[in-house]
Amino acid sequence: MTTTLTIKDLSVTEELDARAMRAVRGGFVPFLPVFSAVKIDSTFNASQLIGQTQNVVNMNGNNTAFADDIKSNVHSTQNAQNNIYR
Repeated sequence: MTTTLTIKDLSVTEELDARAMRAVRGGFVPFLPVFSAVKIDSTFNASQLIGQTQNVVNMNGNNTAFADDIKSNVHSTQNAQNNIYR
């Protein structure tokens, strides 16, 4: 089988801008990969780590002799949060 391409306007030359070049279509790639054989991995792995340490020391009534009715209230709070937005 023979294919023939005839170009009749070889004497006409024109420089194409970017928009005109984007409109150009055609061509042949003899060894184009088969897209059904292409495997796309869309796995998303993310690891997060929050390390927290809290030491609460309440020394109430140290070095006190014969003391009574000593009260102490400690309210400690610690919060952490990790977010991944995809």
